[in-house]
Amino acid sequence: MVRRANDAPSATPRTDDRRQASRSLWGACEALLTAAEPRALHRALDALLAAFDGDGVAVHVADESGRLEPWCARGQWRSRPGDLRACLSVSLNRGAERAGTLDLWARPGRGWQADQLGLIRAAAGALGAALGTRLELRRLRNQPGRDALTGLADARAFHERLAAELSRTKRHGFALSLLALDLDHFGELNRRYGREAGDQVLADAGWRLRLALRDSDVLARVGSDQFAVLLPETDQTAARRCAERLRQTLESHRFGRAGRLTASIGLTTSPRHGTDALELLSGADLALTLAKKSGRRRVMSPEIPATH
Repeated sequence: MVRRANDAPSATPRTDDRRQASRSLWGACEALLTAAEPRALHRALDALLAAFDGDGVAVHVADESGRLEPWCARGQWRSRPGDLRACLSVSLNRGAERAGTLDLWARPGRGWQADQLGLIRAAAGALGAALGTRLELRRLRNQPGRDALTGLADARAFHERLAAELSRTKRHGFALSLLALDLDHFGELNRRYGREAGDQVLADAGWRLRLALRDSDVLARVGSDQFAVLLPETDQTAARRCAERLRQTLESHRFGRAGRLTASIGLTTSPRHGTDALELLSGADLALTLAKKSGRRRVMSPEIPATH
């Protein structure tokens, strides 16, 4: 059949539509994982529906038993007997563990095109890893040795793990690196926006840092706005690359009302900067102080010049 110009539009999106769909999809992913404010999440899901010309969207998350429960949804996302709409359900996995699903319903009589399927599946891996990490940290908040705000290891648990990793390092001759990370101007942020906004920034920052690290790395909240990172079997060069990645991860994100933030990081490595916990911690704190005094927004170790 030949379609006339005034017939119903094709389901295949134009180039501009695909670009808009891509931006909306990643924007929705961002909001799904970071928005504390429901209206921001709803706006992102509405944009996703509009970009894909869909009828409904829902994100389900897996509870501790593995059962999927609705987390957030917009549009006509519930199916009924006899519902013939095309539905795309993408599993969101963190490693081998299913964190949830992203479900999209097409409008009646429409289907999903190949480029749409590819776009959604391309985002599923990153979204699954991020969603799984966020849910894990949420579950850990009330457990012993965990910070109640972020779900990360607390200072006591971090020092215990540092002692264990140093012992392993001495036995096997591995390198071990330690990062002391501090959010720049956090006190001013608290005074300007209030404690609640500051707490949200800390929780969001903790999740983003955890997502940027390996499973074997140890991330802890050890002070009001200070985080510490243990990088097992990591020499100074690799640790510096990791520290820069963490700094850029925070800097590239917009933290709600607080907007853009920067971080300063102090770096030490065993055995180069010491072989016991006190030497590494003192060296990292000294390097962090130097980074702050040198203008912030940088990574420093005791003997390495500052770089942006």
